[in-house]
Amino acid sequence: MKLQEIKLEPLLDTLRIEKIDDEVYFTSPMYKNRISNSRLGLLNPRQGGSPEKFFTGFKAAFNPSFALGSAVHEQVLQPHLFKLAEDTHKPTAKMGGMADELYDIYCQREITDEDIINASDKVDYYKGKMTADRIAEVRNKCSQYWETRSNYELNLDENRDIRYLDYPMLEKAKSCIESLQSNKLVMDLLHPKGLIEDPISKCEQAILLDVKATMPDGKEVILHLKAKLDNYTIDTESNVIKVNDVKTHGQMLNTFDISKVKYHYNREIAFYMYLLSLIAKKNYGLDNPKKQANYLVVSTVPNFYSTVVPVSMEEIRTGFHELSTLLRYSAYLMCYKGYSFNGQPGKFEF
Repeated sequence: MKLQEIKLEPLLDTLRIEKIDDEVYFTSPMYKNRISNSRLGLLNPRQGGSPEKFFTGFKAAFNPSFALGSAVHEQVLQPHLFKLAEDTHKPTAKMGGMADELYDIYCQREITDEDIINASDKVDYYKGKMTADRIAEVRNKCSQYWETRSNYELNLDENRDIRYLDYPMLEKAKSCIESLQSNKLVMDLLHPKGLIEDPISKCEQAILLDVKATMPDGKEVILHLKAKLDNYTIDTESNVIKVNDVKTHGQMLNTFDISKVKYHYNREIAFYMYLLSLIAKKNYGLDNPKKQANYLVVSTVPNFYSTVVPVSMEEIRTGFHELSTLLRYSAYLMCYKGYSFNGQPGKFEF
């Protein structure tokens, strides 16, 4: 059987777009096993993926670059919901991860040696190698942050979620945010204007869709998809839909094309564009709208330059081919190889 013989049919009555908090979107039983673009990377052999990795899912791991990327996204896309705390004396690197992991315990009771050892296992900070001296060092380096943060949070006037970064990362995040916010091309895409009516522009919206996969022999399986778009715009005046994706790039901007290939960004954009086109038709009656997409890229190294990188239709087409192939492959594995997200062969349930 060829994968292309598997028929994929979107179940449009399941299509919906809504605001879902990150914690719920990524970790709740209702959504965590839905198929996202990043999860498809765990299946793609060209990205080191395998069926085992795909169906197991992501393993929690401390990565400070995620905190930087999240801070930049939040401040550029939703500054009314999030705020960066000023310097709170948070330790750097994995010690900062330890500080955050232990903070909730600090707010409730005295932190024990066992608490610190358990945190070291989660953060992978000298995992299995914690000594009395290292435990004492954690207390010494984190105590000022815990006290400063607890005092910082006692503010009845603040109704935004506060993000805490170590000082070097905080300064880097501020530079990236300033670069994007002062880039007119970026701001015009995020806040578009129309002749009579401004286009619809939304940030951090989740789109959910079920897709029925039918095998040549008639076997069926339902694939539950999810995607969270940084920004999209729907221009009903000109029949144009756009996907704008913010990217923090850890090198000079002239190397971004290498990252596009390495991380398969074209599949991500194709995934978003496909779902957005369905929403545009179902919710706004737009048939065959013109499709446009852009990467809003900022370098996280000095001088923190930012730019807009348009996505070509050829990139979207190749990305969509990869997307549909991986979806068919996942359906094949569930129908014929006994893989599943809940331990039941051939089924995908919550």
